[in-house]
Amino acid sequence: MKISQVLCLCLPLAIAAGHAQAQEGDSQQGATLRNTFYIGAGAANDDGPLENDDTPFSIGFLHQRPDSKLILGFDIGREGTMLDSTWGMDDRPKQATSYNFLIGGNLMDNGRFRTDAALLLGVRESFADCADSYLGFQCYADEAPDTDYKGNFGAVVTLSVDKFTLGLRATGESTQILAGFRF
Repeated sequence: MKISQVLCLCLPLAIAAGHAQAQEGDSQQGATLRNTFYIGAGAANDDGPLENDDTPFSIGFLHQRPDSKLILGFDIGREGTMLDSTWGMDDRPKQATSYNFLIGGNLMDNGRFRTDAALLLGVRESFADCADSYLGFQCYADEAPDTDYKGNFGAVVTLSVDKFTLGLRATGESTQILAGFRF
């Protein structure tokens, strides 16, 4: 599934969930917003001619349990370089997809202002390879390519004012500015 398809599926679901959660929260006095949805974009950390320098971006979700300062979440990013040897190519640099888990904590929350920080741990595509197809498929006999992964490490820091969130996401592959909302 392509990242654009994931975005098209996740964005409406997140907005609908946020709207439903906001209505539920408005009906409960003192309810606290504990979920954050964000989208990020930024600059690639590329060093050479075999590095992909497409604009990296990410989409993510953070959740804080009501009885704890612990924050858990996930994000999917397009960042870094994957060497692609499918479709008859030989080590062509393409933008990689990363799948990441976030774990962190709430640093400050006074009701209106909130600051969170999380460690980002995940994997990123590094290489895709398969036997060449002679019929126009990505791989011989329309098989899925063999994909190798590398570790992806970094951090996410967000600052929220009421329901609006701004932040920074930094990994070894990219640095991104985040914008999102809390619900």
